[in-house]
Amino acid sequence: MNIEFVIALVVAVVAVLVAVVAFSKAARASSEATKARRDYASIARADKDVVDVLLDRISEIDLLSKSVEELSESVKRTKNDLAHSLRHVAVVRFDAFGDQTGRRSFSAAVLDDNGDGIVLTGLQGRTESQAFAKGVTGGHAKGLSPEETEAISHALAGGES
Repeated sequence: MNIEFVIALVVAVVAVLVAVVAFSKAARASSEATKARRDYASIARADKDVVDVLLDRISEIDLLSKSVEELSESVKRTKNDLAHSLRHVAVVRFDAFGDQTGRRSFSAAVLDDNGDGIVLTGLQGRTESQAFAKGVTGGHAKGLSPEETEAISHALAGGES
């Protein structure tokens, strides 16, 4: 055998080995690139899913915030309505006439939080009865009897006597 032939054969074998190694590395790189593309696509889908979930949560938070604002306004209106409702009540019973006992007469105050409302007085005698109604503003009215003043004071204090 000719030495040139042997050298050519060795070079050819080395070239084939180099080609096989290169092909193997290229195939591995291609496989890794495919896997990387798959992973990227998966991450992209996941990111889209995450973004969609976050957008849904943000929408829900916005709706809840609006609901809280509406409830807050409703509470404010209710507090205002309650402040103007006649909810402070007190009754004072007394003897209107000296010849009669049993505390059959009364003064009743019905007021709102501002002390506005009405005081009703009923005087019960042996043969007759009389009723009076007086408007109250800020806890005061003109021409009040001591019993009416007491009823207003108890109503504003929140008690009943």
